[in-house]
Amino acid sequence: MRGAGRRNGAARPVPTVGRRTVLKAGAAAAGAVAAGPLAVLSRSARAADRLRVLTWPGYEEKNVAEEFEDTHGIKIEFKVYIGGEQMLRSFNRAPRGTYDNVLVDAEYVHKLAAIDAIEPYSPEDIPELANYHPRFRNMRQIKAGGGRIWGTATRFGFYAMSYNADRMSREASEDWNSLFLPELAGRIGVLDWYLPNMGIASLAVHPNTENPYDLSDGQLGAVRAWLLRLRPQVGMLGASSRPIVQAMIEGDIVAAMIGDLDIDLKFAGYKNFEATIPKQGGIRWQEVATVCKQSRNKDLALEWIRYVSQAHVQAKLGFARAFKARGPNLKIADHWTAEQNRLMGYDPDPENRGRMRVETLIDRSVGRDLPVQQDAKAWIDIFNEFRAG
Repeated sequence: MRGAGRRNGAARPVPTVGRRTVLKAGAAAAGAVAAGPLAVLSRSARAADRLRVLTWPGYEEKNVAEEFEDTHGIKIEFKVYIGGEQMLRSFNRAPRGTYDNVLVDAEYVHKLAAIDAIEPYSPEDIPELANYHPRFRNMRQIKAGGGRIWGTATRFGFYAMSYNADRMSREASEDWNSLFLPELAGRIGVLDWYLPNMGIASLAVHPNTENPYDLSDGQLGAVRAWLLRLRPQVGMLGASSRPIVQAMIEGDIVAAMIGDLDIDLKFAGYKNFEATIPKQGGIRWQEVATVCKQSRNKDLALEWIRYVSQAHVQAKLGFARAFKARGPNLKIADHWTAEQNRLMGYDPDPENRGRMRVETLIDRSVGRDLPVQQDAKAWIDIFNEFRAG
């Protein structure tokens, strides 16, 4: 795969849930980039610099950004977007050199690289990578060749099996094919977006593959067949996670192919919801911080990436007002309360000694990506067929 409060009748307020449910009005209010060219300033004149960042919501929040601004004596101007395509439109409509950094979904890194928009750098420039989970140090989406990287992971979350624990067993939740159980007919919720769902379907059919988005035509046909067989079980296609969450609370939906819903639900006091990554694997969304090639503040832009790679900053990002998320820097656990660590999985894994639960979940998941062997239209056409029922 990021809401507004809403009520379950006269009951408790439904919590803010899901990376894709951030209100556009809130994003617009987060700050627009000022017009005009950036001044070329030396290091000695850095106090007059302004860093301009195109980003998902959360980074612009005061408690996240103010330490960097105070440390460097600068002002960060944020342009907040929602969704990769909106990011590309915002970037392409602005003159080159407008932005210094882009915080982007990992699968869009190569789209930016293809238009010569970002500049690679050495992983040695980011010391905190030593504290990252290995999966985030070796992401295929950020490899730029020559030992360099296009960006650094900053935030992530899972598309997994979210379910009502009163009506679905833990054992059943650990297999994507449990979605075909007769008692779940019409009780499944699905996010109305092809990338995570087809990635999940790919893993269900081709378990634990290194890249579920790299399929032959025959393998893709098997994914199509799985999705079409699932369609009668689906009771809701949600444009965002918000209506699915509401339906789960009301009992109309028992399970959903959207992970992490349980975090905010538990945070708000709903104890009967869980999420897990089934044995075939799950999909992981990942945000990456990049340096714009035409930036006139590249040194400062790289400092910003070093900043957001730190555990204490990712701890703030993880509990931003925009939405809840996890951080790839495993030292984040040192900056959260015991309750926060329990909610986010940075506590001991009872089934894997010496590891945190989040480490096990990371190892059981695969980064969301774009189709490799087919163009996106072929995948979208299959998902549209699934949507039409």
